[in-house]
Amino acid sequence: MDFEYNDDQHLLMTSFEALLERHREIPHGQHGYVNYSAELQAELEASGYLDLLAQDGFGPLEGALMVEAAARCPASVELAASLLLRPMLGDVPAPVAVAWGLGKPVRYLSQARTLCIIDGDRVMAGSVSPGIIRPLHGTPAYPLAVLERLPADVREMTGAMAEAIRRRALIGMAAEAAGLMCGALDNTVQYVKDRQQFGQPLGHFQGVQHRLAESAQLVRTARWLALRAAHADDAQAATMACLYAQDTMRKVINDCHQFSGAMGLTLEFPLHLWTYRLKVLQGEGGGRGGHGLALARQVWPAREPADNRNSRMEIAR
Repeated sequence: MDFEYNDDQHLLMTSFEALLERHREIPHGQHGYVNYSAELQAELEASGYLDLLAQDGFGPLEGALMVEAAARCPASVELAASLLLRPMLGDVPAPVAVAWGLGKPVRYLSQARTLCIIDGDRVMAGSVSPGIIRPLHGTPAYPLAVLERLPADVREMTGAMAEAIRRRALIGMAAEAAGLMCGALDNTVQYVKDRQQFGQPLGHFQGVQHRLAESAQLVRTARWLALRAAHADDAQAATMACLYAQDTMRKVINDCHQFSGAMGLTLEFPLHLWTYRLKVLQGEGGGRGGHGLALARQVWPAREPADNRNSRMEIAR
């Protein structure tokens, strides 16, 4: 099952995929954990793609499509927050970093010019300056930094605006996770096609085919849930998409590394450029536990405890 792009979506994704094309090449001699591309980040800003949602006819669905496509690249860039959140933060510069709480490592904080803080029910935004952050070196997957103190110009977002920011952040996370899983799986499928074992490609064995087919189905479902949440722009759908992605990525990571064999454990092999980013996203926004609890509260809103209801009934009698 798939859906067809409308004319605007087709034009958008054709041009966006063309921009990403040369960044999809596997880097040779890449022995580090982080493959952040300042070049691609600059291209995204200069090309105007980060301002897409300010144009009529484009919304979260088109943004999620772009985030998912970019995440399939071995190079990482900050796109989700700059594309999906920045229009709601006012006239602020990109890139935008999202901090899920205080005192935790934040992805892209060293590269960001704007910070959005989602701390429980509180949503704040402010400018990033060198004096308020501490970069973390030797960390895997993403460029990370810790927020030492709040920005001087921090302001709090309330009401519907805060809810929309939190919802769009979840949509961006779900779309990015789906793209990362797709990139890791594509890399693994190519490996088992090329790797010879017992005189034939490793991918010819049924056990390998069945496991990878199952992972492909899980990845496709994660993508559809992310796109459904973006299309509906709905908080419950966004929470469900994040929960599913964070639960699913454990099996996808395991299968990709297992079928890549010993090569999958080396830095020379590019699989980690996707799976290590997935490992970081596993705990983002509260992880599976946090999103599971949030989804339960959305599906079954809090009600008065049964003991209190029984006591009031006894008094009424």
